[in-house]
Amino acid sequence: MTGYIKALRAHLTEYKKSSLGVEAAGIFKHRGEEIPYGHILPKDLKWLNILEPHRKEIQLYIDTHADVKLHKFFHHLNSSQALALNLFFPFFESGQIESAALIRALGLEGTISSWKPELVPDAVEGTNVDVSWQKTDGHWTYCEVKLSEAEFGTTKCDPRHLEKLNKIYGPTLQPYCPARLLQPAAFFDHYQIFRNVWLAARDPKATVVFLLPRRNEPLWGPLCEVVSSLETSLRIRIHLTALEDVIENLTKDKSCPPKMSRYAWLLSEKYVLPKFDAHP
Repeated sequence: MTGYIKALRAHLTEYKKSSLGVEAAGIFKHRGEEIPYGHILPKDLKWLNILEPHRKEIQLYIDTHADVKLHKFFHHLNSSQALALNLFFPFFESGQIESAALIRALGLEGTISSWKPELVPDAVEGTNVDVSWQKTDGHWTYCEVKLSEAEFGTTKCDPRHLEKLNKIYGPTLQPYCPARLLQPAAFFDHYQIFRNVWLAARDPKATVVFLLPRRNEPLWGPLCEVVSSLETSLRIRIHLTALEDVIENLTKDKSCPPKMSRYAWLLSEKYVLPKFDAHP
């Protein structure tokens, strides 16, 4: 476990007590053993993982959209799915001024016409995207959200995945990617990264955002390695964005409605480690 993950779990344990008023530890089952953890909510309190100003609206959205499933560990305060809902739903569901503020905070441009959590853009390929949005010009942005994961997903070099590499990913990525990274060992070591990059490669107007904490350092190395190797026309459509910067931008944006700037402080309270914490 990295220093960042330890620090975040400790921070969320204190947050659960001081901000949510929950003392009880949540349970994580590992090899048949029930282990209590401070950063996990009891399952019956899982909706406390959504910030109060928009909790009812997000719960109603999930309840009425059967295609959006809560993850198994949604009740963990370090759930990336909960982070994605807490960040994107309030801005994208509130109106054009609010959604424009979040787009600016992400360092992007354009006006959104629709958005969708847990979208599967290609049913045959099967990638499930944390958050996607379509701009008024018709082009899509796909956003992969990470919080306390120690690494991006890998996969096995088995016949099913080799077929996907040879028939789906390889032909699309080949013009943009060094051949060495499309070899099975390298590709499957960076499988989750490439699945997202592929979404941009398949559409010359699409954009991909990797949103992750700057302080979660182990994620940045492999991500930068892959993205820096891409041909320029694809690389410029892949954005590596620090969560801390996005939240800070929202708190400082004078064009952002005041209530949403205040909401950004709630995001910061939960998800951004205090600056005086020792850097991992």
